[in-house]
Amino acid sequence: MPRAKLDPLYAAALVSTGSLALYGPLYLAFCGGRLARPPAADFAVHVVFQDLLVTIISVVLYGRAIVILGASAGAAFGARVPVFAIPLLGEWPSGADWARIVVISAGVFLATGGAREPPGMIVPAAISACGKDG
Repeated sequence: MPRAKLDPLYAAALVSTGSLALYGPLYLAFCGGRLARPPAADFAVHVVFQDLLVTIISVVLYGRAIVILGASAGAAFGARVPVFAIPLLGEWPSGADWARIVVISAGVFLATGGAREPPGMIVPAAISACGKDG
Protein backbone atom coordinates (compact mmCIF):
# COMPACT_ATOMS: atom_id res chain seq x y z
CA MET A 1 0.00 0.00 0.00
CA PRO A 2 2.81 2.48 0.60
CA ARG A 3 4.10 1.82 -2.90
CA ALA A 4 0.61 2.28 -4.35
CA LYS A 5 0.10 5.31 -2.09
CA LEU A 6 -3.31 4.04 -1.00
CA ASP A 7 -4.92 4.89 2.31
CA PRO A 8 -6.03 1.73 4.16
CA LEU A 9 -9.69 2.77 3.90
CA TYR A 10 -9.45 3.14 0.12
CA ALA A 11 -7.61 -0.18 -0.15
CA ALA A 12 -10.39 -1.87 1.85
CA ALA A 13 -13.00 -0.33 -0.43
CA LEU A 14 -11.07 -1.48 -3.48
CA VAL A 15 -10.75 -5.06 -2.20
CA SER A 16 -14.41 -5.24 -1.16
CA THR A 17 -15.70 -3.78 -4.42
CA GLY A 18 -13.46 -6.06 -6.47
CA SER A 19 -14.62 -9.10 -4.52
CA LEU A 20 -18.25 -8.14 -5.00
CA ALA A 21 -17.78 -7.61 -8.74
CA LEU A 22 -16.00 -10.96 -9.21
CA TYR A 23 -17.82 -13.18 -6.74
CA GLY A 24 -21.30 -11.62 -6.62
CA PRO A 25 -22.53 -12.67 -10.09
CA LEU A 26 -21.23 -16.24 -9.62
CA TYR A 27 -22.93 -16.55 -6.24
CA LEU A 28 -26.21 -15.17 -7.54
CA ALA A 29 -26.10 -17.51 -10.55
CA PHE A 30 -25.50 -20.66 -8.51
CA CYS A 31 -26.95 -19.91 -5.06
CA GLY A 32 -29.11 -16.80 -5.48
CA GLY A 33 -32.29 -18.44 -4.22
CA ARG A 34 -30.78 -18.99 -0.78
CA LEU A 35 -30.58 -15.26 -0.05
CA ALA A 36 -34.33 -15.08 0.66
CA ARG A 37 -34.36 -18.01 3.12
CA PRO A 38 -32.85 -16.65 6.37
CA PRO A 39 -34.97 -14.59 8.78
CA ALA A 40 -34.36 -10.84 8.56
CA ALA A 41 -32.82 -10.69 12.06
CA ASP A 42 -30.26 -13.40 11.21
CA PHE A 43 -29.46 -11.67 7.94
CA ALA A 44 -28.96 -8.32 9.74
CA VAL A 45 -26.60 -9.88 12.31
CA HIS A 46 -24.61 -11.45 9.48
CA VAL A 47 -24.38 -8.13 7.62
CA VAL A 48 -23.13 -6.27 10.69
CA PHE A 49 -20.60 -8.81 11.91
CA GLN A 50 -19.42 -10.58 8.78
CA ASP A 51 -19.68 -7.80 6.23
CA LEU A 52 -18.91 -4.67 8.22
CA LEU A 53 -16.67 -5.83 11.06
CA VAL A 54 -14.79 -8.70 9.48
CA THR A 55 -14.52 -7.53 5.91
CA ILE A 56 -14.19 -3.77 6.10
CA ILE A 57 -12.72 -3.04 9.53
CA SER A 58 -10.26 -5.94 9.49
CA VAL A 59 -8.97 -5.00 6.04
CA VAL A 60 -8.56 -1.36 7.11
CA LEU A 61 -6.71 -2.36 10.29
CA TYR A 62 -4.57 -4.89 8.41
CA GLY A 63 -3.68 -2.23 5.86
CA ARG A 64 -2.79 0.19 8.63
CA ALA A 65 -0.59 -2.46 10.26
CA ILE A 66 1.28 -2.93 6.99
CA VAL A 67 1.79 0.84 6.70
CA ILE A 68 3.14 1.01 10.26
CA LEU A 69 5.08 -2.27 10.49
CA GLY A 70 6.01 -2.96 6.88
CA ALA A 71 4.83 -5.75 4.61
CA SER A 72 6.67 -8.74 6.10
CA ALA A 73 6.02 -7.89 9.75
CA GLY A 74 2.40 -7.02 9.01
CA ALA A 75 1.85 -10.25 7.10
CA ALA A 76 3.38 -12.26 9.93
CA PHE A 77 0.38 -11.50 12.13
CA GLY A 78 -1.76 -13.77 9.95
CA ALA A 79 0.35 -16.75 10.97
CA ARG A 80 0.07 -15.80 14.64
CA VAL A 81 -3.72 -15.59 14.79
CA PRO A 82 -4.33 -19.30 15.55
CA VAL A 83 -1.91 -19.15 18.48
CA PHE A 84 -3.65 -16.08 19.90
CA ALA A 85 -7.04 -17.78 19.47
CA ILE A 86 -6.16 -20.82 21.61
CA PRO A 87 -7.06 -19.30 24.99
CA LEU A 88 -10.02 -17.39 23.54
CA LEU A 89 -11.66 -20.46 22.03
CA GLY A 90 -10.56 -22.92 24.68
CA GLU A 91 -9.46 -25.46 22.04
CA TRP A 92 -6.15 -26.69 23.39
CA PRO A 93 -3.80 -28.32 20.87
CA SER A 94 -2.40 -31.82 21.14
CA GLY A 95 1.33 -32.48 21.45
CA ALA A 96 1.74 -32.79 17.68
CA ASP A 97 -0.18 -29.55 17.19
CA TRP A 98 2.12 -27.75 19.63
CA ALA A 99 5.11 -29.00 17.61
CA ARG A 100 3.51 -27.59 14.45
CA ILE A 101 2.88 -24.27 16.19
CA VAL A 102 6.54 -24.07 17.20
CA VAL A 103 7.72 -24.85 13.65
CA ILE A 104 5.35 -22.30 12.11
CA SER A 105 6.31 -19.66 14.68
CA ALA A 106 9.99 -20.27 14.00
CA GLY A 107 9.33 -19.94 10.27
CA VAL A 108 7.50 -16.66 10.79
CA PHE A 109 10.35 -15.43 13.00
CA LEU A 110 12.94 -16.26 10.35
CA ALA A 111 10.87 -15.05 7.38
CA THR A 112 10.25 -11.66 8.94
CA GLY A 113 13.90 -11.12 9.76
CA GLY A 114 13.50 -11.65 13.49
CA ALA A 115 17.01 -13.06 13.70
CA ARG A 116 18.51 -9.81 12.40
CA GLU A 117 19.09 -6.78 14.56
CA PRO A 118 15.82 -4.82 14.67
CA PRO A 119 15.78 -1.30 13.25
CA GLY A 120 15.72 1.61 15.70
CA MET A 121 12.50 2.26 17.51
CA ILE A 122 10.19 4.87 16.14
CA VAL A 123 9.59 7.44 18.85
CA PRO A 124 7.66 10.67 18.64
CA ALA A 125 9.78 13.71 17.87
CA ALA A 126 8.87 15.36 21.17
CA ILE A 127 10.24 12.43 23.18
CA SER A 128 13.43 12.07 21.16
CA ALA A 129 14.06 15.83 21.30
CA CYS A 130 13.69 15.81 25.09
CA GLY A 131 16.22 13.02 25.50
CA LYS A 132 18.96 14.71 23.44
CA ASP A 133 19.51 17.79 25.59
CA GLY A 134 19.17 16.17 28.93
